[in-house]
Amino acid sequence: MITKKTCSICQSHTKEIIDLGESPPANNFIDNKNEKVISYPLIIDFCEVCFCIQLRDCLTKNELYSYYTYSTPNIESLERHYENLLSKIKQLGFALDEQYCIEIGSNNGNLLKFLKPHFKEVLGVDPAQNIAKLAIKKGVNTIIDFFSKKVAKKIAEDYKKFNVAIARHMFAHNEDPAELLSAMKLVLDKNGIFVIENAYALDTFQNGEFDQIYHEHMFYFTALNIQKLMQRFDFELIDFFHTPIHGGSGVFICSKKGNFKVSKSVNDAIEKEKLAFNDKKIFKQFKKSIESNKLIALELLKNEIESEKVIGSYGAPAKAFTVFSYYGLDVNTISFCVDTTPTKIGKLFPVFNIPVISEDALQDLDYDTLIINAWNYKEDILSKAHRIFKKGTKLIFLIPKLEVHTV
Repeated sequence: MITKKTCSICQSHTKEIIDLGESPPANNFIDNKNEKVISYPLIIDFCEVCFCIQLRDCLTKNELYSYYTYSTPNIESLERHYENLLSKIKQLGFALDEQYCIEIGSNNGNLLKFLKPHFKEVLGVDPAQNIAKLAIKKGVNTIIDFFSKKVAKKIAEDYKKFNVAIARHMFAHNEDPAELLSAMKLVLDKNGIFVIENAYALDTFQNGEFDQIYHEHMFYFTALNIQKLMQRFDFELIDFFHTPIHGGSGVFICSKKGNFKVSKSVNDAIEKEKLAFNDKKIFKQFKKSIESNKLIALELLKNEIESEKVIGSYGAPAKAFTVFSYYGLDVNTISFCVDTTPTKIGKLFPVFNIPVISEDALQDLDYDTLIINAWNYKEDILSKAHRIFKKGTKLIFLIPKLEVHTV
């Protein structure tokens, strides 16, 4: 574990803004309940100089990603999002037949498979062997390794420079983003663009989305801190747009300095963020909100238990680890968790010992109430609820606000 004592962007002193206690590493499931797993602190610090928001205690990349269980789902909302990404890339003059595209942290290759017809060649880079092999089976050329300067040098030797580089929901997953940007400079064409997509810090803290805080998420990005970071590498933030994906994400488009006119959207986002973060009131409201929601949720679950209801959960995303830790939930409260990811089914959440089962297995169980962990796919889940859940099932969405739906 690496404990940060200063800001990773400007090396200034940071101040603690939230402490969620300890949690086991997200996405690291176990095979049996006797396996011992260490829990680590979830403390977020803030830099008043460059507005960097970062996790204090970071796990090494080998602990997090050598064997990985998250596989990007095939759902309608993501397909629409891919279309929007492609549209923005085309507006900037990219996605042409003679161009090359690379994705860092390409996971199972879903995005690159979608983009493949629009480029001469696409390439993925991902360290998780079990997940990257799924991409290769789909015909997406993938290098199984951590993206580093060493790997980037080899890519630069074997391929032409890339016109478009993409990092979706992985740029915040490195304890030192400077290492990734140094490698990016080696593979990106001098006139190319670098597209970063991550959970947007404004949504995370304004909406009380505390479950976005887990050990993979080492940074909480805004246009303000992305801009400061890019300046260190002669890059600049040229465009920004917001998307509802994953409870609210920011798409930050960067290029070599001076290549593009900076969009008004960048300045608009920065002004909005300054208002939100300058007095740090947003963090006080965040803490108050999540503490209040926790009390309400635990009272609801207590009533369910006292009424002898069988409680399960749906979705085994990384964010569920934080919810179970912060709310103090385990197998004594939640009997099972349903998921559709083959790499998770049959395993257990560490520490909490909640077994992960398939949707098919759910059909044979007696249950009354389901906590929906994958609340960021709320509309997708509700649209198919009548097909996968029995009539009368109570669906509880804990975040961002407590909501109860009955099937």
